Amino acid sequence: MIETFSEKDIKGLLLLSQLEKWDYSEADLHTIFSSGNVFGHRNENGDIVSSAAVISYKNHSAFIGMVIVRKDYRKQGLAGQLMKHCLHNLFPEINAYLIATKEGEHLYKTAGFKIVDYVSKYISSEYIPRAFKASGFYTKSLKNSDIEEAVKLDEAAFGDNRERFLKKRIQQAEKAVVLQNELNKMMGYGLAVRTPSNIVIGPVVAPSAEAAMLVIDELAKSYKEKLRIDLSSHAEMLKNLIENHGFQLQNEPSVMAYGSNTISAGNSTLFAIAAQAFG
Repeated sequence: MIETFSEKDIKGLLLLSQLEKWDYSEADLHTIFSSGNVFGHRNENGDIVSSAAVISYKNHSAFIGMVIVRKDYRKQGLAGQLMKHCLHNLFPEINAYLIATKEGEHLYKTAGFKIVDYVSKYISSEYIPRAFKASGFYTKSLKNSDIEEAVKLDEAAFGDNRERFLKKRIQQAEKAVVLQNELNKMMGYGLAVRTPSNIVIGPVVAPSAEAAMLVIDELAKSYKEKLRIDLSSHAEMLKNLIENHGFQLQNEPSVMAYGSNTISAGNSTLFAIAAQAFG
């Protein structure tokens, strides 16, 4: 039987995540619960053995993530049941998206999802700081007074309003910066969020690849541990720039959509996604 979890279940969800070597932190789960719902199964002992999260945004889209089934409970149809349940809990006019592992693609296609895009996962074991400038732009720390403008820039970039999620993610971030032009107008922003395995850089919103790299460099240069960034498919120039700083391509998972043949209509200024669960 599928149940709806609450923040009281975070300990059990973290244990499931750790058992299956997924990289969710307690703070990640609080962010997920602030913006959506988490469903799953328990076994007869009350242990959580499966999960799936639906993160709903304000207008017309939702991301499905954290689809995990404990190894000893696989091939029993639990993941398929969860996908049906997640889709059933969405309004008909909402487009659902997810970023699929290779192992999960068949399941999602069976549920009615189609491949519409991809992201590029990059890892840096040791970031290489290099003198980098983007003419006409500079960065500064993001303050509370900048949040509303960051939400507006994010909505234009992502294609939907993610205010609840973004405010919680900013609280979660270890570092947050804004990008400004010479007239002191905010043109973008970026976050660095700690997870159990690495520092995740994203979202990164900027008007150009060079400006995005300026944000990334500001976020990354003080870290000695492993960094991760997931780039949007349009960020070809930025891929060359981050590779010059020590990032290496790991894989390019598919973005899949249900109820639509296209990804949310952003304005191509979202260079790095927040995380694969959030888009």
